[in-house]
Amino acid sequence: MVCKVRFLSLQVFLWDMEKYTVICKLEGHHNDVVSCEFSPDGALLATASYDTRVVVWDPYTGCILLELGHLFPPPTPIFAGGANDRWVRSVAFCHDGVHIASIADDKMVRFWGIEDKSPVEVAPLSHGLCCAFSPDGNVLATGTRDGSVYFWATPKYVSSLQHLCRMTIRRVLNTTNVEKLPIPSKVMDYLTYRVM
Repeated sequence: MVCKVRFLSLQVFLWDMEKYTVICKLEGHHNDVVSCEFSPDGALLATASYDTRVVVWDPYTGCILLELGHLFPPPTPIFAGGANDRWVRSVAFCHDGVHIASIADDKMVRFWGIEDKSPVEVAPLSHGLCCAFSPDGNVLATGTRDGSVYFWATPKYVSSLQHLCRMTIRRVLNTTNVEKLPIPSKVMDYLTYRVM
């Protein structure tokens, strides 16, 4: 099955490209979704929105696992998007599967860990528009509205054994298939991504 991600307004759709049918619709953002990226193992999806948040999803169950807020306190569902100096423009998953980068209109680039609700590192960046990690994950490139590209050294991290096991199994099995494995519940908890 070939998968394509499409975002319209407040919803994220996953498409089966062989039949061009919607597989799943993810709802939870309160404003336009402008960027999204799968984790390297395909188990997680990060989406960036003008609602000032990055949301990390399990795209197979539609469950929100983590919300990374760029506005404190976080916005409510009736939030109309008035804090446009905090709009999140871009999100990128590092190839280590642990770090996420986000660019927001508050003139900051943030590095997040998937198990943390606050940034691991924050750096100043004016007019940020997009971001992408290098193949080895050691550098983040950020593009700006003034035509410049900046490069950032990414935070150093040694992956835990749990994370390495998750990434290995999730490269071949999705959430539904992992949950069907005949293994003890403690091992199941160890191998699955849960609400963080």
